[in-house]
Amino acid sequence: MGYADYLSKLLDFIIIKHINYEGQETRNDVIYTFFKNRNKFFHIPLKTLLYIRKEHPDFIIVQGTKFPLQVILLKIFLAKRSVIIVQDHGNMPAKGIKKVLQQIADRCTDAYLFTAMGNVKIWLDNDIIKNKEKCFEVLEASSYFKKQNKEASRAMLQLAGEDIFLWVGRLDTEKDPITVLDGFEKYLHNNTGAILYMIYQVENLLPEVKAKINSSHLLKNAVILIGKVAHKQLEYWFSAADFYISGSFREAAGYALIESLACGCIPIITDIPPYRKIIGQHGFLFEIRNADSLYAALLQSSKMSKSKLSFEITDHFQKELTFKVIADQILAVIDTIKTR
Repeated sequence: MGYADYLSKLLDFIIIKHINYEGQETRNDVIYTFFKNRNKFFHIPLKTLLYIRKEHPDFIIVQGTKFPLQVILLKIFLAKRSVIIVQDHGNMPAKGIKKVLQQIADRCTDAYLFTAMGNVKIWLDNDIIKNKEKCFEVLEASSYFKKQNKEASRAMLQLAGEDIFLWVGRLDTEKDPITVLDGFEKYLHNNTGAILYMIYQVENLLPEVKAKINSSHLLKNAVILIGKVAHKQLEYWFSAADFYISGSFREAAGYALIESLACGCIPIITDIPPYRKIIGQHGFLFEIRNADSLYAALLQSSKMSKSKLSFEITDHFQKELTFKVIADQILAVIDTIKTR
């Protein structure tokens, strides 16, 4: 929660975490309080609730929409003046009794934070969030990554390629690597010097990905499966690459995308609400599950100046996607709620 460093300069700000540890510490003037609690749907975190009540908070930001019971209990435990804000992290609407609890929790929630308003639709359609006016656009995440020297990063990682594309994400159906490979294969007919490096932590579709690569002479010579990489190393991978590519069906925000933008990597990504919101006019969008649309985006990207686009993207990140921007957006929401 890097934005806490900025909020703490303007507000009395406490972060509460449920982990396998109990205690308190201060980091950069921000108080962190830890409780040993299970992050389960029906768990009642009594110690946490009592602690929050003792602090008499004016505003509470609950991380995630998947704990409606805890939101309901917060409303019961706290004074009426305490404002409850829930920040979306890509959770999906529940079913059955869990959905009923989410509907009740909506009555206890004063505001929601979504990276993009497009992500609100499924909650409205499922009759969980009743009032769209309670929803605000606030970026979910940012990154401390910085753009490194491209040539030095390539030399360190021993990367080669005329145009380097980078995949960072799970190999599963939601990230849709097969469509990406289909579109990239088409593009290789136009750009035989392109190389796609694939970094992934989850390997659900690895057999299918390998089969797809091995079935194509073009892909066999242009796609390199890397696998797991330490998170800090990604800063150099994003700096070394020209393009970041993603076939994701849905995201709350897109951590890898945001990290790539911090390093000046040009995005070629699916046209989903948070991605569209995050990149603005700086990148290339294609339809989900559509290899031809990806191919068209790849062709379009090849006609642009990579160095110019990379500079514009890092500039966009600094102006629109930093932790300070998130803090400013949260403060704006708080000001709006105060005036209602």
